[in-house]
Amino acid sequence: MIAESLKALAPILPTKGRGQVASLLSQAVDALRTPIAAAETKDLVDAAVGIGRTLYSCGRSREALALAQAVLAQCTLLDDRIQTRRAAMLCGLLLGDSADLVGAIEYHAQALRLSAQSGARFEMSQDWGNIGVGITAAGNYALAAKCYQRSLELVDSNPGPVYPRYTACLNLADCLFHLGDVERGLRYAERALREMTPEFQKSDPYTAILLRRNLVRLLIAAERLEAADVHSLKAMEEAREHPSPRSTIAADTTRASVELATGRVDVALTRLERALDASRKVPAALHDTLACMIRADEASGNVSRALMRLDELSEHVYRSGVQRIRDHLALYGIDSTSGADTVRSELARARLADRLAPPGAPENLATLQRLAVGAALRMDASGWHGVRVGALAKGFALALGQGPLEALEVGVACELHDIGMVAVPAAILAKKGTLNPAETEIVRRHVTAGVEMLRGDNHRQLLLASDVARFHHAWWDGSGYPERVSGRSIPLAARICAIADSYDAMVSGIGGRAPMTMGEALAELERGSETQFDPELVPEFDTFVRRELEVQGIDPSSSSGMEDFRSLVVSLMEDRGLV
Repeated sequence: MIAESLKALAPILPTKGRGQVASLLSQAVDALRTPIAAAETKDLVDAAVGIGRTLYSCGRSREALALAQAVLAQCTLLDDRIQTRRAAMLCGLLLGDSADLVGAIEYHAQALRLSAQSGARFEMSQDWGNIGVGITAAGNYALAAKCYQRSLELVDSNPGPVYPRYTACLNLADCLFHLGDVERGLRYAERALREMTPEFQKSDPYTAILLRRNLVRLLIAAERLEAADVHSLKAMEEAREHPSPRSTIAADTTRASVELATGRVDVALTRLERALDASRKVPAALHDTLACMIRADEASGNVSRALMRLDELSEHVYRSGVQRIRDHLALYGIDSTSGADTVRSELARARLADRLAPPGAPENLATLQRLAVGAALRMDASGWHGVRVGALAKGFALALGQGPLEALEVGVACELHDIGMVAVPAAILAKKGTLNPAETEIVRRHVTAGVEMLRGDNHRQLLLASDVARFHHAWWDGSGYPERVSGRSIPLAARICAIADSYDAMVSGIGGRAPMTMGEALAELERGSETQFDPELVPEFDTFVRRELEVQGIDPSSSSGMEDFRSLVVSLMEDRGLV
């Protein structure tokens, strides 16, 4: 049976390289192209979950994704609601740990729909919690907190310890820590601790250590250092009892946080150096370790080394973000388990087909659009910033007299303009107040990241998208970034995007600013004419927006701005003869 062979594989996978794991799992994936017996589905999902957990603990979730998707396809084919939901959950958790946050949320939403069909509140609570995990990974803690609250509401009346309530409480505590609500965060963390049972600890030891980490962070913030010390020692004990790379690293950084807070900086630095060495083999854990190292270096007075660590953290987030996006494109566009010759021939065939076939969307567009929404979630609660910018840009391009195909391509390119934001640390994007020069420079690198994520594809739409990603922050007077180009040297699509991007940000209140009315935002664009924006395009955009609003009977000075703005965007997303 396939399930038995997978269960035998799970313990040895951490010792194998990526190529070897792909080869071993591809045999099971190939076997799953043939329908299996209905009686085998539970064992098959159990085996896939085991492999997913094993690779997750090593920071290698993406390597289990193809197997999880093949298992999900089998369960769906057999119309097994329970196992289909479990397989969808697994796909969502693996994708969420691999940067495709919107893809992860889509799988969890699929699981939630299946739970809702039977009215299973326990399962629905789990699914809402998993959706929250995906949104937390995007750095949108306020929105994630709402998901965890929904998860709690569904099982709050259940007697006795309940696993979804336990995880919702500990995750909500983490969100509240990041939102600065320490007292409420402590209440939920302590409630999670009361909910935790030996069975929960044994079945999911890493989550138990994360609970201790969350408690320690909150207790330090509340200046309750003795209690924080107790919980950090518990985290170390649990990591020894249930060792895994992620568990050990999380426990070490948790303990080091207490040592820093109590003035034992040298001890903390020694511990963190050890954790950092281990984290370099588990990239998923490197972010938290480097962040802790920066605090330790600052505490020791070694500012230059803290800045060096900040550069390394920025580079890690940048490189891992870019690589994970490109890994996803490989996963969804070309079979990553294929041999090099096959991949080269497929790429060549795709390029030739693009030259010969009628114009159409690139194969990877849907994946790129999901990843762009995931990047936008870090700064926009809806995640639709890019979608709105794309709709505005497409409509504006049509108003400027561009043909339907050209306008559509401009819209697609502008929709992807901020995809590189996934390479910026979420903590910097979530920071309240003015960024310091080092943080500003890190944020500016998102344009270069976007170019790298979109490189290597000769499809017209993605070539244009790459140009827009590079130049949408270039200013008309040359004072923008990254290349300080100016005037008509900035590609037209990027000049259009700069106006649509700023307009959406002003009306939607992105970047910590108060939302403006649509009329106020148009006036602000006028003030930026000849400095930030093309002086010929700004009045054209003003005319375009006001004409669209007049057609819909919307007052640009209306204080209901955002609702009316959504109506405008929905209207602009209509076909209008583009296809």
